[in-house]
Amino acid sequence: MKFRQRLEKLQKPLIIGIAGDSGSGKTTYSNGIRRLIGIDLVQTITMDGYHKENRSQRKVSHKLPLDPSANKLDLLLQHLKLIKEGKSVDIPIYNHQTGDFEAPLKFSPSPIVIIEGLHALYPEFLPFLDFTIYVDPSRQTKWEFKFKRDTGSRGHQDSELTQEMLKREEAYKRWIDFQKTSADIVIKIDQSKMADFARYELIDHNLQNDYKVELMIKPSPVRLPDLSFNLDLSDLLSVNLSPFLIAGVPSLYWGKKVVTVVLDGIISEKTCAFLENHIISLTGIPVTDMFKLMPVKAAHEKLTAVQFAQLLIGWRFLELVNHRLSDNA
Repeated sequence: MKFRQRLEKLQKPLIIGIAGDSGSGKTTYSNGIRRLIGIDLVQTITMDGYHKENRSQRKVSHKLPLDPSANKLDLLLQHLKLIKEGKSVDIPIYNHQTGDFEAPLKFSPSPIVIIEGLHALYPEFLPFLDFTIYVDPSRQTKWEFKFKRDTGSRGHQDSELTQEMLKREEAYKRWIDFQKTSADIVIKIDQSKMADFARYELIDHNLQNDYKVELMIKPSPVRLPDLSFNLDLSDLLSVNLSPFLIAGVPSLYWGKKVVTVVLDGIISEKTCAFLENHIISLTGIPVTDMFKLMPVKAAHEKLTAVQFAQLLIGWRFLELVNHRLSDNA
C-alpha cells in the first residue's frame, strides 16, 4: 500500500507543534509541510483564536498575547486531547484584519494536524505532539518579517507596531524563548552572510534579500535512508555559480546532542535532486508544488536556503511518519 493510502487510513492523527514569536515565520514552515505532504491530508490550527481578549480589549488591559495567562491554554489542552483521539472539536477563530473573534469552526482532524502558535511547545502539550519545531529568527529578521506582515495584511500603523515590538521583547524572553529546548528542530534565520566569504566583492548581488538558515536537529529516532548529495566540482570552480554554503556540525545545544545544519545562498536543484525525488516517491506530489505560494527569489531551477530548509524538515518528518505507518501496518 502506498504512503498516502496508509496515511489516509490512520485512525489517530499525528500532531506537529510549531512555536515561535509572532512574525517569526511559523506559518511559512507549516504551509511548507502542508504542501509537501498534501493539503488534503494536513490541517493547521492557529492558537490566536485561544486569546482571551480581542485587539481593542488588549489596548485597555495592556496584556500581551505572549503572557500565557492571556490565553485559554486549558481549552486548547482539552481540544488537543480530543484531536489526538480523532474526535472533532469547535475551534475558536481570531480575525487579524478586524482584530476580533469570529464564530468557532467545527474541526475534524485530518491524518496530520499542525498546532501553530506562541505557546505550542508548552510542557502540558508535549505528550500529545509527535514532532516539534521552534522558529527563532534573529532580532533584525523578526522585525522585518513582522513589519512586512502587520503593516500589510493586518493594517497596523508603523508607530504603534514599533512600540508594541519593544514592549514584547522582555515578554518573549520570559514566556516564549525557553520552548526551543524541547524542539526536535530549531530554525534560526538571519540575513545572508555569503558576501562575507567574497574576496573582495560578491559578483552575484541577488542575495541582498535572502537569508541564512541554521537548523539544530535532534538525532532521528529512526534510521534515515542513504541519499546522495550531487555536487559538480566543475560548477564549484565556475564564476557563474550561484554562491551557496552547506555545513553539518555535530553540536551540543542546551546540553543536548544535535546536528547544526547551516544553509546559505542559492542551491542548485540538481544538488538536491536525490532528496526531491525521494520525497516525491513518498508523497506523489511534485516538490515545486510546495513553493507555489512562496515568493521565489531565485530562478525556477534553484532553491533558496529557506526552501531547502523546508525540504530537509519535511523529509525528516516524512521518515518519522513512514516509520510509524510501517509499525501500524
